[in-house]
Amino acid sequence: MKTFFLLLSFFFASIVLHAQELRYQVYFETDKTEIPDSALIELIHIVHRERISRVLIEGHCDSVGSRAYNLDLSKRRALEVRKLLAQNGIADKYIKTCIGFGKDKPLNENRNDHERQLNRRALIRFFIDEDYKKPVTTQTQTKEIKESLEDKPKPYVLVDGDSIDKKVLAKGRSLVFENLLFEPGRHILREESLPVLRKVFDLLDENPSLELEIQGHVCCTSVETDGHDWDTGLDNLSLARAKVIYEYLVSNGIEKIRLEYKGYGGAYKIHKDESTEENRRVNRRVAFKVINF
Repeated sequence: MKTFFLLLSFFFASIVLHAQELRYQVYFETDKTEIPDSALIELIHIVHRERISRVLIEGHCDSVGSRAYNLDLSKRRALEVRKLLAQNGIADKYIKTCIGFGKDKPLNENRNDHERQLNRRALIRFFIDEDYKKPVTTQTQTKEIKESLEDKPKPYVLVDGDSIDKKVLAKGRSLVFENLLFEPGRHILREESLPVLRKVFDLLDENPSLELEIQGHVCCTSVETDGHDWDTGLDNLSLARAKVIYEYLVSNGIEKIRLEYKGYGGAYKIHKDESTEENRRVNRRVAFKVINF
């Protein structure tokens, strides 16, 4: 069993490049349509890295279950990929095929867990416009950008200590508390987040004039969309996370009039490049914007 799960972690996704065609395969868990995080991130990278002229999507299943069940499951897997691509800027007109083949086109004979894992897949074929040239930033432009950034105050302050300097409580400034974490894809707080929430409560309790907007943010989506909440099935994950914190503070005695909560999805990413877990972690945050102090 341990060997099987090691294989699972190895085979969640694979990528092959053939001339102007880039092929990517997503591997799914049994009876699931959710795209694993590792594959989700790589698909987003491909979409933002390449100039894509058309896309073909195929969904597939292993041999377990009836033909009708697997045909439906494979279609839903293909549609999940299509939904992710659409959220990240691939218009419908570029997606030429989105089809499910059920268990009719296996890569092998489904003789064991490993072979069945390889058949629970979606194949995505990206056709790349090789004539597309990405704009090049000149040294002068780079210097001007750096200078303009240096002149601006940081939009957020990372709070990682027990005490908070009141100098950072400027109107319009956003505070991001270290280790205020949620379960992936859910609005459920991790246990280690409770002491951090207590810090937020203490900050409000000790400063009666402080008013905050609780801002939920997510990573790995386009700027037009929010994250998917697996607990509710709704695409409002950033709002749901902000609301959880709002309800905690109100239930512990903070007046509602001093708090607002909003979900911003992926519209205000601190890091546009989400190729590292650190950058994704910073983007996947709840911030507290000072409204009044």
